[in-house]
Amino acid sequence: MAYFLDNTEVDPATEDGQNRLARAHQDQTRITCSCVEPRPEMYVACVAGRFILKRMPGSGAQHAPGCDSFLPPEDLSGLAQIHGSAVKEDLETGTTVLKLDFPLSMGSNRPAPPPPSGKRPTEAKPKPQKLGLSSLLQYLWHESDLVKWTPAMERKRWWGPVQSNLLAAASGKNAKSQNLRDILYIPEPWKKDKQRDNAAHRNQIFHRLRAPAKGTAPLGILIAEYKSHETTRMGARFLFKHAPDCTFFAEADLVKRFEKVFSHQLMLAEALGDAHVMVIATFNIAKAGYPVLREIGMLLTTANWIPFETMRDYMLIDALTEKGRRFQKSQRFNLAHDTPIASIILTDLTSPLSMFAADVSADAVEIAALREVAAEGTYPAWLWIEDEPLPEIPAKGSEPLSHVVQERNDA
Repeated sequence: MAYFLDNTEVDPATEDGQNRLARAHQDQTRITCSCVEPRPEMYVACVAGRFILKRMPGSGAQHAPGCDSFLPPEDLSGLAQIHGSAVKEDLETGTTVLKLDFPLSMGSNRPAPPPPSGKRPTEAKPKPQKLGLSSLLQYLWHESDLVKWTPAMERKRWWGPVQSNLLAAASGKNAKSQNLRDILYIPEPWKKDKQRDNAAHRNQIFHRLRAPAKGTAPLGILIAEYKSHETTRMGARFLFKHAPDCTFFAEADLVKRFEKVFSHQLMLAEALGDAHVMVIATFNIAKAGYPVLREIGMLLTTANWIPFETMRDYMLIDALTEKGRRFQKSQRFNLAHDTPIASIILTDLTSPLSMFAADVSADAVEIAALREVAAEGTYPAWLWIEDEPLPEIPAKGSEPLSHVVQERNDA
């Protein structure tokens, strides 16, 4: 894809391109993307000392479906719920402020808030949106472009690029006055000859998280692939892939909650056999130097690291990857589990197609709600509902089915 600055093409990968982007960043000049006409505007951000191009907030749908900057309209997923509230982008600095609903410190000595005044509210407004642990992991997955798939990615997506992309996505993200990258631990790909280097890097992160003599103790954020946990006298020890030399401990109450809340996901992953169980957790460093888990969230992904929620979700992704299709996976972020959203946006047709896959356990009310959302969506819709085999998928490059035709076929 070509990019233009003042109608002159600029290549961000070259030294000259970096110099021109640096001046554009200083002058807050917009860059345009040539994927469609009129060209969508983009802005320049500085990440880890390099200048990169980012789509303008809310402009993803203005780009061509084949463009790297394309995003489906936010009404097809849960993005609309968090953008502008839980996630706020600053175009001048290129940073993003995240509002989290979980703490990044423990042992605060702050005084309790004053009692309520007893005054009646004078306005009606929604509760502010914040990201929980699992929704933060979904957001970083989204920002890492790990929700996208093209046939060219086959056999090229493994833990190395996944880890690298997640770290890059965390750059420029601030939460509770902290840079997310500074408190984030994502294990490097495990190699025996790199064990000492990896441990040294991990210990640098852990050292920053040690509790001070006075005041609050900082919490770190772990993102890693769950391997197992086993009972100890005080709770359990957790092991994660790519970090076999680092044990995380958890108290008995957290272990009990983990097994209750995530039993369905763990059983589904075990039944599928090739799924990755991704965990995000806050942790502190005990006085003895070992990490202790405080809160845990989870995300399931396919063997190609594409997130999914249900068996039917997984089957649809598997069918599309096997057929060599190009698509994006939608995520629900803060939306409730029973809120209908598009599962997949298929992007290799003449125009995008929204693909809706109802859970096999969905009742008549949930299916009716899914039909309604599909019929009112921005793009034509394909539906997989009730107890039926996988419906026919439109051929690559063809016209997407219309709502009317699809609804008639499903009737």
